[in-house]
Amino acid sequence: MRTKYPALCRQRDLEAAAEQSGPDSSAGSLQTLTVYIGNRHSVVPARANDLAQNQHEWTFFVRPSRTDIIEEVQIHLHPTFRQNHIVKRRAPYEVSRLGWGHFVIDTTVVLKNGWTWVSEDTFDAPEDGARKGALPLEWTLDFEGFGGRGSMGRCRLKVRDERGERGGRRRRVVGQVG
Repeated sequence: MRTKYPALCRQRDLEAAAEQSGPDSSAGSLQTLTVYIGNRHSVVPARANDLAQNQHEWTFFVRPSRTDIIEEVQIHLHPTFRQNHIVKRRAPYEVSRLGWGHFVIDTTVVLKNGWTWVSEDTFDAPEDGARKGALPLEWTLDFEGFGGRGSMGRCRLKVRDERGERGGRRRRVVGQVG
């Protein structure tokens, strides 16, 4: 990859170094969060006596580059699915189902209290009312991409740490108890 795409690899190396340098402990620090969203897919072969000729086994996923600041991911499937509203509070943020057609999956990524999205597309978190804490995303199931195996998109988004001193890195002080 490095020989075929040197500029892209250099850019990714710089991004990875910035992400690994750790969050700034000052209030209001900006950080980049990458969110991968997509689906995997496989066709379920119909048996001779099976009436369902068009069956797809798919897995929808949301993969943020940092899970420590994610409160939950809310996934809204088509209303014909039983339990069409799923809330995932820890990774992996994914849902697998068996179905027959394409539809749009509405998803909301909710940040933990003290974090906000830096985007006009966000809204206040429904549970605790955290300002700009919820990011709506949508994904249309893809049964044709990557040779019929699904597809994936990537969003690079800014988040702000508004926790101040109480949320930043703390040094552990070891001393004598007197």
